[in-house]
Amino acid sequence: MLSLVRPLCAAVFALVMAGAGCTMQPVDARSLTPNVPQPADTRRVEIPLYIILDPVKLPDTMTAQGQGVKPIEVSGLHSFVERDLQKTLSQVFASVTVAPPSAPAPTGLFFTGEVLVSALTSYAGPPAPGTTAAGAYPRMQWSLHIRAYGAPADAFVYQGTAQSKLAITSVRETSPAFQSMFEDALVRLMAHFDGQRAYDRLSRTGR
Repeated sequence: MLSLVRPLCAAVFALVMAGAGCTMQPVDARSLTPNVPQPADTRRVEIPLYIILDPVKLPDTMTAQGQGVKPIEVSGLHSFVERDLQKTLSQVFASVTVAPPSAPAPTGLFFTGEVLVSALTSYAGPPAPGTTAAGAYPRMQWSLHIRAYGAPADAFVYQGTAQSKLAITSVRETSPAFQSMFEDALVRLMAHFDGQRAYDRLSRTGR
């Protein structure tokens, strides 16, 4: 138990130091390079996916806050959708487009996608299952809704919490933990997509 308490106290002490004047290094998500998970089902839905990136619903900059952890500003959040989510979903849809709400809608049959980030937080604690060390861990509560254009209900919904598997143990090294958090978000999404047999359901749309 003592071996666990000591690294935890050291990490929390480092983060408390932020309250004495040091600030947490801001994170620019555009500079991150999250690994894209491979889907279990390699078939692709032939109906195009059109993701509407609304800056009102998903700000490009948010602040991760948590008890005992100095706030961490995260900018470039749109890159999670424009780069990471687009790459991931391109493995299960033949065509994926990310566009602002002002862009003209495609012609023909297509799916619309909406991404929401409801909370960006952090917490200080001991290693959680699957994590590496005591320290501060960023979390993101987010969702993806997909429905056929004009349909009254969603055809696929994912809602979940992503958590970094890397701890923040220094106020100067925050980006690796957020990259791990984004990777966890993508892994959990694809696991849900496969588990819900989303390919079969989405491919039947319009038939």
